[in-house]
Amino acid sequence: MKSTNIAVSSRQISNSKPLLSSSNLHHFKQLHAKLLRTGEIEETLTLGKLVADVATSHPSNLRYAHSLFSRTPAPLRNAFMYNSMIRGSAESPDPDESVSFYKSMLRDGFRPNNYTYPFLLKACSRIPEHPHLGCSLHASVVHRGFEGKDPFIQTSLVSFYASIVDMDSARKVFDRSPKRDVTVWNALIKGYIMCSRHADAARAFRVMSVPGDEITMLSVASALANLGALEMGRWVHAYIDRNQMNMTVSLATALINMYAKCGEIESARYLFDRMPGKDVRMWSIMISGFAINGLAKEALDLFSQMKSAGFKPDSVTLTGVLSACSHAGMVQEGLRLLDRMAADYLIEPTIEHYGCVVDLLGRAGQLEEALALINRISLSADVALWGALLVACRVHKNLEMGEMVAKEMLKLDPVNAGARVFLSNVYAASGKWGLVEDVRKGMKEQMIYKPPGSSSIELDGTVHEFLSGDRSHSHSDQIYKMLDEICNIVRSRGHKSTTKEVTFDIDEEDKEACVSQHSEKLAVAFGLINTRKGAVLRIVKNLRICEDCHSVMKLVSEGLLVRKSLVMGEFGSSICSLIIRAIAFKLHQAPEQMSKENDEKLHDLLARRYNMLHQMEMVINMTTSVRMICCLFDFGELWGGASVTGFGNLEVSVLLNITYS
Repeated sequence: MKSTNIAVSSRQISNSKPLLSSSNLHHFKQLHAKLLRTGEIEETLTLGKLVADVATSHPSNLRYAHSLFSRTPAPLRNAFMYNSMIRGSAESPDPDESVSFYKSMLRDGFRPNNYTYPFLLKACSRIPEHPHLGCSLHASVVHRGFEGKDPFIQTSLVSFYASIVDMDSARKVFDRSPKRDVTVWNALIKGYIMCSRHADAARAFRVMSVPGDEITMLSVASALANLGALEMGRWVHAYIDRNQMNMTVSLATALINMYAKCGEIESARYLFDRMPGKDVRMWSIMISGFAINGLAKEALDLFSQMKSAGFKPDSVTLTGVLSACSHAGMVQEGLRLLDRMAADYLIEPTIEHYGCVVDLLGRAGQLEEALALINRISLSADVALWGALLVACRVHKNLEMGEMVAKEMLKLDPVNAGARVFLSNVYAASGKWGLVEDVRKGMKEQMIYKPPGSSSIELDGTVHEFLSGDRSHSHSDQIYKMLDEICNIVRSRGHKSTTKEVTFDIDEEDKEACVSQHSEKLAVAFGLINTRKGAVLRIVKNLRICEDCHSVMKLVSEGLLVRKSLVMGEFGSSICSLIIRAIAFKLHQAPEQMSKENDEKLHDLLARRYNMLHQMEMVINMTTSVRMICCLFDFGELWGGASVTGFGNLEVSVLLNITYS
C-alpha cells in the first residue's frame, strides 16, 4: 500500500478548516502520527484543533476523538477541547456523552462559556426522557449571567423546552430575550409545531417582528397545513413572492403540501407543474395530496409520470400510492403493490405500508383479511397496525373483533387512550355500565387521558378553535343561537340525533344535548354567522368526526369543507366553486328527466368541474358508491338527490342545493 507523505506544521493545522468526511479518518491519523514524531503534539493550540476537527467531522470518527482526548495530558486540555467533545457528542447517536464531558469539564476547573451551553442544550433536546438535565443547565445559564445576553443560548433554551413539550417555559425564555432575531423566532414557531400547537405557531408568525427566512416559511406552511388555514396559506405564498424569496424545491414542496391539506388541490398542482428541478419528495407529496383528497386516479397517473420521468420512488412515495388505493377502494391494486414492492422497487414494506393496506382492507369491509395480514407479518407487535384495524371495526360496528383488537393494543401499549376509550364504548353499547366505570376508573388512576376533540376554522386570516360545549368564545351567545337554528332546520328535514356514541349512563335528552354541542357544530355555527351566503367553510378536526355530526354536516346546505384525519368531506355549494373531495358524483350519464336544453346547460357546468378534477371519489370512513339519481332544473336552481350507501350499516340520502352562476 502506497503511503502518503504529509508535511504539516502546527500553524497549518491550527489555521486549517475541518475535514468533514468520515473517509478522512486515515488522513487524521497520519496528521496525528506526524505531530507525534515532530513533537508539535504538545502545542495546546495544535492539539486542540486536531481534537476539534476529528470530533466534529463525522459521528463515526468520534471514537478516535475520544482516544485523542483521553490521551491528552491534563495540562494541555482547555475549554475549547471540551466544547469540541461536547459538540461532537451532542450530534452523535449517544448524546448523553455530552453531559459526561460537561461534568468532567467542571471537575477539571474549566468554566463553561457561551459556546458550551448551546451544544449541551442540543444534546438534552435529544434525551427528553431526562428533562431535569436541561432544566439544571438553564439554572447554570442564569447563575453565570448568560441568560438574555446570547441569542444562541436563548434559541437553544427555547428548542430544549419545546423538546420536552413545555412551551409555556419556552415562551417565557423567548419573552425574556432582549434581541429576538429570526433564529429565535424560528425556534419558537417550530416548538409550537412540535407540540401540535399549530394555531399558536400561526399567531407567532403573525406578530413576528423581523422578516422571515426560508426556515420560517417551511415551519409556518407546516402549521397552516395542519390547521387547514387556506387564506393565511395564500398570504404566506404571496409574502414569499412579494419579498422575492428564492422558491427552493423544499419551500415549494411545503406549499404544495399546505394547499393539498387545505383542500385546494388545483393550487397544489399548479405550483407543482411550474416548479423546475422536482425531487422525489415533491413528487411524493403531490401524490399524497391527491390521495388525501380522494383523487386516486390522479395519484396513480402522477405515480406513472414520476417513473416515466426517471425518478425512483422511495418509501414515502409508495405510502402515498397505497393511501390512494385505500381511499378509492382499489383493494387488488393495493395488495399487488404491497406484494411487488421489494421486487419492483427494492423497498421492504414498513409499518406505514402495512398500515395503509390494513386500512385499505378495513375500508372495504374485509376485516378478517386485515386481521390475517397483521397476524402473518413479523411486525404484528406494532400498535399502529392494530390501531388501523380498530378504526375499521368501529366503522363497521364489529364490536366483537374490536374488543379483541383493543385488548391486543393494550398488551403492547397499556396506556393507549384510544383502545381504552373503545373498550368503554363497547361496554356502554352493551349496557355493561359497571365495566365502563372500571375502564374509566383505571384511566383516571393511571392518569391516561384522551386528547379532547377540537375543531378549528379560519376567518379573515385568524384561526378560531372550539372544544365540545365551549362557551369561551367572545361570540358565544350568537354561536349557540345559530346552533339552535341549525338543529331546528335539520330536525325539520327528518334528522334524528345519533346518540349511541355517548357512553354516559344518562337519559336520551341529555345525550342529544351532548352531541348537539360538539366542536365541529360550534365551528360551523361560528362560520355561518361570520360569512356571506354560499361561502365555503373549511373546518379541521383533530379527531374522528362522530356519526351524528357527519349526518348534520350533510344536511347543512351552506358550502362546507370538513377535514377529518386527512380525509376530505364536502357538502353542498356553488357547482362552479365547490371543491369536491369526499362527496363526489360519478358522472356516467345525465338524468333522463331533464330536457335537452337543460341537459346542455347542466353538462356545461359539470364539464368545467370534471375537466379540472377528472374523477371524483367519495370516502365516508370507507369506500362508498354515489350516483346522481334525479335532477330538476329551472335556470335558477338545481336540486340533486344523491343516494349514499356504505356508511357502515347506515343508508342515508343527501339533498344538495346547488346554485350556479
